[in-house]
Amino acid sequence: MNEYFIVNIAIILVSGFIAGTICKYLKASPLIGYLLVGALIGPGCLDLTNVREYERTLESVEQSVVLEEKTRQNSEEALEKRSHNRAEAISNRFERPSTLAQENVELRRELATVERELAEQRGRTTRPADSVDNENAEQLARMREGRYALESATEFGVLLLLFSIGIEFTFAQLAATAKYMFVGGAIQMGLTIGVGILVCILFKMNWIAGLAIGSVLALSSTALVYKSLGDLGQADTKRAQATLGLLIFQDIALVPLLLILPIVLGSGAEKEADWGFSNPWIDMTFKSILFCAVVLLLKFGNRTIVTPRLAALRSNDLVILYAIVILLLMCILAEALGLTGALGALAAGVILGENRLTHQIDALVLPFREAFSSMFFISLGMLTDFAYVFHRPLVCLLTLVGAVAFKACCATLALRICGMDRRGARAYGICISQIGELAFMILSVAYAAGALKEGAYNTMLFVSVASLVLTPNLVKFAITKTGMPEEVADASKSDEDISPELIRAITNSEGHGIVVGAGPIGQTLANALLKAKRSVCVVDFNPVNLQSYSQDNVPTVAGDGADHEVLRKAGIGRARLVFVTTPNDDLTINVVRSARALNPTAEIVARTRYRINVAPLQRAGAGFVLCEENAIAEDMLKLIEDNVGGAPVPASV
Repeated sequence: MNEYFIVNIAIILVSGFIAGTICKYLKASPLIGYLLVGALIGPGCLDLTNVREYERTLESVEQSVVLEEKTRQNSEEALEKRSHNRAEAISNRFERPSTLAQENVELRRELATVERELAEQRGRTTRPADSVDNENAEQLARMREGRYALESATEFGVLLLLFSIGIEFTFAQLAATAKYMFVGGAIQMGLTIGVGILVCILFKMNWIAGLAIGSVLALSSTALVYKSLGDLGQADTKRAQATLGLLIFQDIALVPLLLILPIVLGSGAEKEADWGFSNPWIDMTFKSILFCAVVLLLKFGNRTIVTPRLAALRSNDLVILYAIVILLLMCILAEALGLTGALGALAAGVILGENRLTHQIDALVLPFREAFSSMFFISLGMLTDFAYVFHRPLVCLLTLVGAVAFKACCATLALRICGMDRRGARAYGICISQIGELAFMILSVAYAAGALKEGAYNTMLFVSVASLVLTPNLVKFAITKTGMPEEVADASKSDEDISPELIRAITNSEGHGIVVGAGPIGQTLANALLKAKRSVCVVDFNPVNLQSYSQDNVPTVAGDGADHEVLRKAGIGRARLVFVTTPNDDLTINVVRSARALNPTAEIVARTRYRINVAPLQRAGAGFVLCEENAIAEDMLKLIEDNVGGAPVPASV
């Protein structure tokens, strides 16, 4: 394997691990750490991945090629001149007496020798430039191979991000937020792109550059916004769910933007239509419709034919292989149709979503997605050119402030038109005012096509990275400092958030129970509930811990047990029993409090490690609290009584 690839991967992953660890201690999003450490190790600062060395080597090889080409031309000119002179000499002496015949023969031989040397020189100097036989060329070839492998790994991270978006997309969610998703999303993106084009024209830029910049500004970071709202306990509110509709629309709109922009920018206009359509727009539309039809057909076949048989095999290996195969095949199909691989990744997620294996697939893909996504965010940070920012700090800062303020206004207006209250629309407009990580794909397409000059590209790249870093603070400011009326998460007992499989299990059982925590205690409780002919749903923060339950057809939900949305998916509205078995007492208190808020009548049994937390758990709503300290003390006293014969001592002592 190429040594440059190994070294660069090691540098990126170690840097990401350090940054993620620091962010966890500081209770900040690891994505922020990835962006910052990427900017630190990138060519704009420390250049630990030797990008500048690669550029210098490339420049050296190019200079060598130019020098050799110039030498070749000079040699050819000298040889041609020499050949021409010898030919003239032969021609001048050809009519002379026969006594000069021997001299003519010698001249002809010399001419043949010169022509042979000229042919050999041309053969030596017409090799491809990349095959220049010197040390720099060999080093460049190795560096190119390593950089190509690194870029491929980063691109795979983007595909996995889109795959995760697709697998979480449901048609029920589409129906619930349809107005905000389609009306609000279209208004927000249309307004952002339209005004972006006008502003660029006012600054004497091409309208095509304005289209690219407007498209970049129109996209937000779904993952980072939702994570920040969850940290503030606002992810389950009606306003947050409505805003999520706008974010989903942006994620979906990324695909047609990636299809349309190459045609508008000219890179796709020269391609001849494969299916008899001379107009590239008609050709793209027809292929997109055909691709969507294939996706719907495969989704139906996967849910009705493949999933039941695959679930019966109970093999994690086959599930993960099946998911990766579907992902790669859909990307290949999209590329074969002249579309983009991003569309294939999103479609693969849609195909594998909304079935009994969805959560298991998501859990198995999670380690790959997290690893490759971290590489993507670090690579995105590495593109930041600090030299450019330091030389033009005022331009970069003003562009950042203007872009965030402008996008916040567009999003606020879209939310207001859809019916959200004024202060809520303003707050959540600020929440989604950053530029999303996937906008980098559009930025790269525009820069590669020449629609954006280097200055505009570096400025927008800085704005994108800086706005992502500021997102947690922007969300916190918007929720707490803008005067938005407090909103309590919806505590409805409706079944709209529960999967069809869990609803059937609840309907056919003698009562529903929820187990929060998939450890040994949780597994024992789940088995006992199933033997008692009760339905059960197991909740755990780590999806990997839920794999064994999914293989046994036990419904599971991955996520924070204190999250209202997670509890609603687990069927909290119908639960009679809730067991909280997490080993962290602070988390246990939060879970009990959330479960009691969503279901005032359920019997909640909680586990705690320390006696001091018994009373707080009871105040939070737990009916029974089992304390490990008390249980151990009682067992030890019983052991002493049975084996030593001493008088029993009260457990409270």
